[in-house]
Amino acid sequence: MTEMPALDPEHRSYISCPHCTIQIPDDVPDCPYCRQLLPGKTSGTPKDLRGLLVPPERFPRLGKYYREHGKWVKVVGPALLAVLLLWLALGFLTRVKIVVPSDNAFLIEAERERKDGGTVLLRGKLVNRGEDIPDLSLRSIGVIAEFLYGDGRTERKRVFPKNPFRGEGALFRGESGAFEIEVPKGVKSVTLRGEIVNLGEDRVFVPSTRGIRRLPAQGNR
Repeated sequence: MTEMPALDPEHRSYISCPHCTIQIPDDVPDCPYCRQLLPGKTSGTPKDLRGLLVPPERFPRLGKYYREHGKWVKVVGPALLAVLLLWLALGFLTRVKIVVPSDNAFLIEAERERKDGGTVLLRGKLVNRGEDIPDLSLRSIGVIAEFLYGDGRTERKRVFPKNPFRGEGALFRGESGAFEIEVPKGVKSVTLRGEIVNLGEDRVFVPSTRGIRRLPAQGNR
């Protein structure tokens, strides 16, 4: 039989533990017999965190699996985590950077889209905030894409935004047109700029009177 604790010289008061019903001192936070926290008290004993790392006993299958395969989980888990971090780092380093300088006349927005085979496709939109560029004009709005390769080489490509109600490169003020640009492999960054292209600067116009062959006059017979 458990001995009842004797009163000390200071005449400490005792209460009955609500868990094990044994008389314990009133000024202790935990029961010295069942180690349970008393209601309204703060435990002074630090919790053992090692118990949180062990599967609970109410999950026997999980506990059995942990005991049988826990060592493999400890080995394979860090390796898988390292591979995942490496994959994320490579994806971040090989990601194509999009640079759009500020422009008062044109607003360009673009997003990356990775296709099969690792090809990157830029889908974007250009908003004309400048003068009107109508259809059947010698001027057109173009998007210049400047590719910067990893070895320092640069390459330029021009595309024309398309509005559903107008031709390519024709946009009135406030209208927008969509464009697509396929990024070559090895490109590190792409700079997008909008510009007005003069379509007639490299053309030679022939007057309508030139180039018409006249038949020789026939003599009177």
